[in-house]
Amino acid sequence: MKIIRVLAFLALGLAMLAAVGLWILSSLPRARPQTPLAVAAASGTREELRRELAVYPGVQGSERLGALIWASRTGRTDSIAELVHAGVDPNQQDSGPNGWTPLMHAIHKNQLGSVRALLSAGAEPDSAAPNGLTPLMLAAAQGEGEIVEELLATGADPRLKQPGGETALTHAVIAADARCVKALLGRAPDLRLGDTWEDWLAPKVARLRGRTKVVTLLDHAGEGRR
Repeated sequence: MKIIRVLAFLALGLAMLAAVGLWILSSLPRARPQTPLAVAAASGTREELRRELAVYPGVQGSERLGALIWASRTGRTDSIAELVHAGVDPNQQDSGPNGWTPLMHAIHKNQLGSVRALLSAGAEPDSAAPNGLTPLMLAAAQGEGEIVEELLATGADPRLKQPGGETALTHAVIAADARCVKALLGRAPDLRLGDTWEDWLAPKVARLRGRTKVVTLLDHAGEGRR
């Protein structure tokens, strides 16, 4: 038991360090759209966006994708519809280190409206990043229960795994988010945690943090006493 408590406290310490790191990052100057097309997509009117698309019909695919990403991150569902209608692929991955699709960017910014608009426009709910992270996993990791429910309702597979074995349930339990855990187990009652160290440690950390709803859900699923 002592080893478990030490590991749990270490995990909590790492989580606190991560939170401090995120706070520092959030204090830095934020990235902003750089091209006229991206600016119009993120903060302009629909007419301004159409004008940019008409004036520069031959803009590169990466520039158009960037505009769709900014529209997704800022919740501009009208811009999303306009850009997809203009031929921008909602399943294209960006060229950054994460290789995210516009759907992943929308989830990262907790933009439920963008998520719905992208899914309606043909975004694949299971389109994974190069590291195997799916939109469902990202939403679960961020504790975005409503988005998790939306993705599940449109066919996202809760059983998909990253190369290391982590599933959306792994991420939801690490985040200790009861709504996400409930949604995942509700869609796939036979879903179980895997054999990674995160899967082994996450229920113990949830119990130590007093997340009783998460613990109860895991107990009912036969996972809480690992």
